[in-house]
Amino acid sequence: MTDIGLIRHDEDLQLVLRDRTIGDYRVDDDSIDAVNTPKPYIHPLRTLGGRVISGFAPSDHPWHHGLQFAMPRVGAHNMWGGGTYFGPERGYVATDDHGQIRHESWTEIDTTAGRFTHRIGWLGSDGTELLQEERTHRLRLVRVQDVEGWLLQMDTVLTNATDQELRLETPAQRGRPDGGYGGWFLRFAEGFAAARLTGDGEPVTASGVRARTLVIDGRTASGESVTVGLHQGPATNPGSRRFLYRFDPFPLAGFAVAYDEGLLLAAGESMALSHRIACFDGSIDPELVCEVLEP
Repeated sequence: MTDIGLIRHDEDLQLVLRDRTIGDYRVDDDSIDAVNTPKPYIHPLRTLGGRVISGFAPSDHPWHHGLQFAMPRVGAHNMWGGGTYFGPERGYVATDDHGQIRHESWTEIDTTAGRFTHRIGWLGSDGTELLQEERTHRLRLVRVQDVEGWLLQMDTVLTNATDQELRLETPAQRGRPDGGYGGWFLRFAEGFAAARLTGDGEPVTASGVRARTLVIDGRTASGESVTVGLHQGPATNPGSRRFLYRFDPFPLAGFAVAYDEGLLLAAGESMALSHRIACFDGSIDPELVCEVLEP
């Protein structure tokens, strides 16, 4: 019997390791309102020990959907959800500019390799296709000393589907301090906290850290130890290569690929990104987690 299972339910996938479901990849959820930008997501996301580490549509940010990949701005469109940031004076304003990130078709589901690939269209608020995406995930078991965990890699290629240049931006470009969120992003379960954070093996004390790897020595709301590692892989357009996080008043962490200046794609141009997330029950030495995450 294989250690990996990718079980299809209509267009969604159930991700299984050693007969334990570690996540549900939802690509077609019609319960998400337009203002919250429908998008593929993984939730609930679990450790091998069964602890749920992701949150979905919390009341403070109902557009946060577990583990998701999205951008606050693509051209003139909100591809994140919620209000659009218009600068320090106006702040966030709810406007009719929300697009959707829509699953189109599966091109590969390979349980033996733990790999699944699909085509995705990023549609603007008027239905115009902005980006064409090919997104591949690969799931596998990993081990640190005597502790087993999982590693999920996401490789994506985004292609400008318009005949004009497209800017991929964040609220940071409009003046919001530490507002460079956008990219692969994990909304943690309610009450999740960080006992310690390290970036490339060094202590981290502020969001926006420049690093290849961020390791979170976390605690669930009930006090159980969970270690989460995030790793920046190779990219054709590396952007800022930063990490953004919050744990108070709500917990989240993500790859800030457009933190500093945003990203620019010429008409027809493509951009490739590669990221990894590893998760273990318990408090794991961050140096060992970094070793697991390095390709």
